[in-house]
Amino acid sequence: RQRWACGLVQALLLPIPVCVHLATWLAPFFAYHYLTGDEDDSVQLAALLATLVFLAVQVLSFAIAVAAKWLVLGRLRPGRYPLWGVTYLRWWFGEVMAHAAPVYLLNGTPLYRIYLRLLGARIGRDVYLAGVEVAAPDQLEIGDNVAIGTAVNIANARVEDGFLVVGRVVIGAGALVDSYAVLEGDTAVGAGATLGQLSALRAGARVPAGEWWEGAPARHVGADDTGVEPQFTPSLPRRIFELAFYPLASAVISAIFFLPVFPAFMVIDAIDARWLDTFDSETHTLIAAGVYLVLALPAAAVLVVITLFAAALLRRAACPRLEPGSWPIHGAVYYGKWVAAQIQENSLHLLHGLFATVYAPWWFRLLGARIGRNTEISTATGVTPDLLVLGDDSFVADGAMLGDEPVRGGIFTLAGTRVGSRSFIGNGACVPDGADIPSDVLIGVQTLTPANARLASGQTWIGSPPMILPAREAPLDYPAHLTFRPSPARRLARGSVELLRIVVPLAFIIAFGYVAVRLIMPYFEEEEWLAGVVALAVAGFAFGAIALVAVLAAKWLLIGRYRPGSAPMWTLFVWLSEAVTTLYESLAVPNFLAFLRGTPLLPWALRLFGTRIGRGAWLNTTDITEFDCVEIGAGAELNDDCGPQTHLFEDRVMKIGQVRIGNGAVIGVRTTILYDSEIGARVRLGPLTLVSKGERLPEGTAWEGSPAAPTAGPGPEVRSESPEVRSESPEVRSESPEVRSESPEVRLESPEVRKSGSPEVGRP
Repeated sequence: RQRWACGLVQALLLPIPVCVHLATWLAPFFAYHYLTGDEDDSVQLAALLATLVFLAVQVLSFAIAVAAKWLVLGRLRPGRYPLWGVTYLRWWFGEVMAHAAPVYLLNGTPLYRIYLRLLGARIGRDVYLAGVEVAAPDQLEIGDNVAIGTAVNIANARVEDGFLVVGRVVIGAGALVDSYAVLEGDTAVGAGATLGQLSALRAGARVPAGEWWEGAPARHVGADDTGVEPQFTPSLPRRIFELAFYPLASAVISAIFFLPVFPAFMVIDAIDARWLDTFDSETHTLIAAGVYLVLALPAAAVLVVITLFAAALLRRAACPRLEPGSWPIHGAVYYGKWVAAQIQENSLHLLHGLFATVYAPWWFRLLGARIGRNTEISTATGVTPDLLVLGDDSFVADGAMLGDEPVRGGIFTLAGTRVGSRSFIGNGACVPDGADIPSDVLIGVQTLTPANARLASGQTWIGSPPMILPAREAPLDYPAHLTFRPSPARRLARGSVELLRIVVPLAFIIAFGYVAVRLIMPYFEEEEWLAGVVALAVAGFAFGAIALVAVLAAKWLLIGRYRPGSAPMWTLFVWLSEAVTTLYESLAVPNFLAFLRGTPLLPWALRLFGTRIGRGAWLNTTDITEFDCVEIGAGAELNDDCGPQTHLFEDRVMKIGQVRIGNGAVIGVRTTILYDSEIGARVRLGPLTLVSKGERLPEGTAWEGSPAAPTAGPGPEVRSESPEVRSESPEVRSESPEVRSESPEVRLESPEVRKSGSPEVGRP
């Protein structure tokens, strides 16, 4: 009963974050069309004002997120709060409102620490934040001169056993938390210490000052002798300059990715005015929607082409070719590098469908990377294109980190990253800056690439810390023209399908915008301003729901029901499956499903796609692709960014299998469960755990690590069920004395071919 009462309130609140998110494009869309239409209207002025509206809404979304957090949640304290209770509801609303803002625009800038302070975090001076997701900002404390890498999860609020568990995270002065790390609540990283890439710090763990910990779960691997004093401290004038430069540069980059929509509008308006007159006629709304969708397809193609070339030109102008070396993060080289990184980040959001297509290598070449023939590239992050070399027939899967540069003491270091021919980088794998991977090497899912001296051709590596596997699964016997050497006709066919896959999401948005403006414009023409604003809000929420229905229709019409099996990459089934995944990830998730996370509504939505989900399951992830192959038991709890990975690409063959998660299982943050695996009832999986293909985990057991191993008992390094968090002991509810003693500086007032990379199996 409490679950559904909470769900009802969540459903009533949902239009707020959905509308805030969609207002980013719907408000400027409406502004442009409100200011054009008459013969004497200036298209240029309308485009300028609409762009200003776009930027204003982005800024406003941050203000709304901060206001919502304090008005609804206030300050969240450590403890255990009943799932679906009042505190949980308030925490959920603060979370979902924070996700409505485009936080990626702040990555790598001083603005990020200002934003986190506004949300309640205690952030020291000269803290560098490349990209971090914080579940409970009130319980995050970061000392001076700390560096936090890309896609770090501060998972200090998670759900376990029917409770929201909130704990404190303290990071001491001069520490480094490297990319793709996960820190649960009730953890501390001491002054000058390092938590390495792809490392997981479990609840109750403490990294002593000056030590280097690494792995999942993280363990002591040595001393960190890099020092904690900053090597470069910016002057006051430079700080003032940066507070002006970063907002202005973010606005320019956002505008570069937004402005090409106006030529798309002009194409549609010209065709409509000359031959159709759909906008001003009495044409039925559904017919008008169909007309605009057809017109929007070529217009969206124009938008994509202009955006890509404009972004590439901006990247070249702002950042001449980068070379290996070290530079201060408060200097011209870093500013150029940041602009280049923002261009890639914006492309991931606006042009998501471009990745994992035959066009992706050309985009990276346009940015300056050297990409070999027949290379497949999905949504790689951390890329410095000038320093990236990918060999022929190489494969980079979804979410792989390619060469993310380390930052320490105010200095960032660049080094070349090379992946040899026919090598494979799996989902969520981490390739450090300076890595030189030989040919025919497989870096598995969620695997940290070992040091160059340990790498040799033909190897397979898995895990964090990485370990070598002695053998690979024999590849399936498919002909070369379906795997590595397709015919020109197959290349053309795949390119055609993937071109539609890129432009259809954008065309859908444009077409809906035209229909919404057509219906809402009369309110403003009659000066019924309040009714018009309400209608815009309703239209925003309606778009999210309609996008969900459209993706549902595409899934069932193009694929039907997913079943275990295999298909080579250069076949229609794979292209259509990847197209459905793109529609799901670029339309349904960001515009609707992402806001259902943590509500009883998300399981119902995923059931419509074919996923079998038991009663009372709690899902804080939408990372599901082959929906029909996933079974989630009653009362299971899936935390942030975890997911059942039901397909892998092995030797350019898509293999699909089932994943079963038992009743009451608890899946930790950023955990991946590979296909053909079964998680028993009441199993607990820690953060950043990798369940290998074909595993069977017995009911009632606890596992952690990459790859998964039975959880050790509570101890000084790792605690599988931290008593401090679970019982709200004084160490967590007060400010832990252990943390105080290890990092006194903190107290001073001064994460086709997206799901790929089997750890056990065949060569790419």
